[in-house]
Amino acid sequence: MDSSVKPLKSIISNSQLTKKEDLVAEYILDNLTDACFITSTELANRLHVSNATIIRFSRKLGFAGYSDFQKYLRELCYESSLAISDDVTIPSERLKLSYDKVKDADLLNDNLKILEKNIRSISEKNTLDELNKTTNYIINARRVYIIGSRARTGLTDIMGLLLNMIIDHVVINSSNSFTPFDTLANCREDDCVIILSFPRYSHVDFTAAKMASEAKAKVIIITDKATAPIAQFADVLLLVSVDSNAFYNSYTPVLFLTELICSHINRATGIQNKEKLERINTYISDLDMY
Repeated sequence: MDSSVKPLKSIISNSQLTKKEDLVAEYILDNLTDACFITSTELANRLHVSNATIIRFSRKLGFAGYSDFQKYLRELCYESSLAISDDVTIPSERLKLSYDKVKDADLLNDNLKILEKNIRSISEKNTLDELNKTTNYIINARRVYIIGSRARTGLTDIMGLLLNMIIDHVVINSSNSFTPFDTLANCREDDCVIILSFPRYSHVDFTAAKMASEAKAKVIIITDKATAPIAQFADVLLLVSVDSNAFYNSYTPVLFLTELICSHINRATGIQNKEKLERINTYISDLDMY
């Protein structure tokens, strides 16, 4: 099923529908684009139900009426048409597909819509329990390793910098001289390993997760879907969408998630590292390293 239908399916599954209303729901789920533009009378005639059935169906889903429901359907279709399918992962192929989407697009507003949807996916795909478990694993670890390859190294640097300010023993793998396997050589069961991995999923990230798992460390995987190859090694799996209408993944939502994790840890640790922050500030202030 198209990903754009999933929120609608959730609304429908939580509604008490009659058999005729179930027929309406099934048609709309299978013909979303068509349903965006036909009138309630046309829909009723196609399904051999009354116009009143269409109106009642819309209201049971929480809408004021069919026109209000149809506006929601159009927004769903519009949002899903902005991004390129995440099944296409090769940049050159994505570039070719993206051109038709962006050549006449309102880039600012279209990208804002995609970004909003991606950030919203964090609350839709993850639970507070998973965030709390992540916080506990990080705080209680002997060492916290943060691993990410290529475009993800920038994210690991930012996350590592923020975490290092509020906890100790943070290890970042962002040096060309060290592979993740050099970094994880001393990893053991009282450590925590955070790995960021997104399409096209790197075998390096996969093997690093395998190495951490075999060392019996707590493994936190940040990726886009539960079916990602690396997900099998996760003690905690945190999901975030990285959809875009370009040839690259959108990593702003991932940065938002890493900042959210740091906020949870900051709240849990309080002001215990106040002296550390003051000591850092003393030296960076001398050099204007802000």
